[in-house]
Amino acid sequence: MKDRAMVTIDFLVGFTIFISAFIIVVAMVPHPLFAVQSARIDYDAVAYRTGVILVEDPGMPTSPDFPVWEQQIDPGEVIRMGLAVERGSPHILSPAKVDRFFDRDFFTYPDDYQRSLIFGDYPYSFNVTLSHKGTQRSVGPPPPEQFGVVRRVVVVKETSSLIRDGADSAHNEFHLPENLTGDQRLMIEIPCPTLIDRSVEPLFRIDPRTDPLQIEVRNIREYLNVPVNETVVLHEILIARQGITIPFAAYTLEIDEDEVVSLDDTLQTSRMVPGNLTFTLHPVPNPPWRQADTIAITFIFSDNPDGADHQVITYDYGTVFIPPAEPGILEVAVW
Repeated sequence: MKDRAMVTIDFLVGFTIFISAFIIVVAMVPHPLFAVQSARIDYDAVAYRTGVILVEDPGMPTSPDFPVWEQQIDPGEVIRMGLAVERGSPHILSPAKVDRFFDRDFFTYPDDYQRSLIFGDYPYSFNVTLSHKGTQRSVGPPPPEQFGVVRRVVVVKETSSLIRDGADSAHNEFHLPENLTGDQRLMIEIPCPTLIDRSVEPLFRIDPRTDPLQIEVRNIREYLNVPVNETVVLHEILIARQGITIPFAAYTLEIDEDEVVSLDDTLQTSRMVPGNLTFTLHPVPNPPWRQADTIAITFIFSDNPDGADHQVITYDYGTVFIPPAEPGILEVAVW
């Protein structure tokens, strides 16, 4: 009896060791055989998830009081880098978000993108490339031979522009018989409630809080009805909110394509305008106007603005030009 009991215990010990070894071997065998396939599937999944975030999500900053991540001044304040203009509008990308996303002076590769786009603890390498209107913008190194990839068709929202051309008979607001001088004021009123209309398609909707607004005056001498022997001089630009002038320098002024007043400057001195003038009002963090406000941009071409002729044009969907959107390809590669 004792001998049989010893045989049974030896058998159980041996069988247990055999089963344990067998389980270890079975668990280890698939990894060398299928490592390439498993990694490939994982990379594709991460690439797909990243593409969904970029194309279908508007992103998110840390502060709910200022829900525009592309205008944050600290990369650490960005939680998620979505590029969509708004939730529920997939494939329509915000140009401001696109510009900030590819700004390598603001974001550091790979740390900021890993934290706010790729997520997770695994140190993936990645490349994001946007091909649009014949140009390519990318972040990250070129991918190796084996990588996961997803490609999404997108459109980038275009910047609206109010254009007035002195050579166009339809744009002759200042061509009045009694107007014999060039002492003029041109005021552009921007009614935010009219522009921020939820019934307008997101691809064409204009939001002064997040979108740049452009005003272009071509052939300005003819437009202002200035005699040939006189020079057009822009003396001042006034920006007002609800009729009250406010200090605001977040604009660029381009004169005949070779002179620019930057965001950090204001129109300190009068400037001659021989031909064309382009003014762009840029969105800023915590802008001094809200959805119910009307903004007024006044260009003063006179040293006596109170006595100058005054024309008002409304910046709305009936007067502005919005270029047709062109499709592009957003590619996300992960390895």
